[in-house]
Amino acid sequence: MNYKIYNNNSKEWVLLIHGLGGSINTWKYQIEDLNEYNVLAVDLEGHGGSAFEKRRRLLTRSASEINEILESENIEKVHVIALSLGTLVAMEFAYLYKEKVKSILLAGFVLNMGIGYKSLLAILEGIKYFVPKKVFYPVFANLMMPRKNHKKSRDIFIRESVKMKSVAFRMWLSELFRTQFKLNEYLISIEESKLPVMFISGKQDYFFVNSVKRTQKKINDASLYFIEKCGHVCSIEKHNEFNCLMIDFLHEISKREYYPSAA
Repeated sequence: MNYKIYNNNSKEWVLLIHGLGGSINTWKYQIEDLNEYNVLAVDLEGHGGSAFEKRRRLLTRSASEINEILESENIEKVHVIALSLGTLVAMEFAYLYKEKVKSILLAGFVLNMGIGYKSLLAILEGIKYFVPKKVFYPVFANLMMPRKNHKKSRDIFIRESVKMKSVAFRMWLSELFRTQFKLNEYLISIEESKLPVMFISGKQDYFFVNSVKRTQKKINDASLYFIEKCGHVCSIEKHNEFNCLMIDFLHEISKREYYPSAA
């Protein structure tokens, strides 16, 4: 797994996990504002500088590869910040390696979809083998990000996705479908670990806006913020607002650690 470290001589580490079709570069708007923290940004399999192997257990494998990076770099704990597809990896990582996670920020959360959207996802899962990727990618992007103000995020997704091999794109899409049924396991683990969780979503993230509301209610120590006039990729589309929420959340975690009675 390809990764990059931004060392700001901090005792605190942030792990960044991008979304489908993205890469380390997806976080270019956040890196500067995370200057109080050391940052570890990864390229998921088949994205950016990471190779892809057509093997099973892609999600679990990705979490394991991230853990190997932490061990090799002597990083004990991280705040996990994930976007879209990356939220699946974040949940799997927190489930398998809970002792290494201090908090989780989930942007554009993609689990807990309603029956209608699960049905649509099942249809996409079925046709992805038959529709040429030059047609499938733009259609998928326009379904996820349909409005004019989503154009920047949509164009970035299409441009980056076409760089991926078709098999990588299809397998990650399959993970999105299959992981819908693992949510309860993840939520139980988070509750047991008492992990602080923040959800940030665009108010116009139509696929998932109700999903994230339902999920947030199931976690005691979870906050939820919607960014107005914003679609799925809120970390790009409204990055200034996103960054303010992100930094406030990280500061709040630090305050809880140093002043427990103030939490």
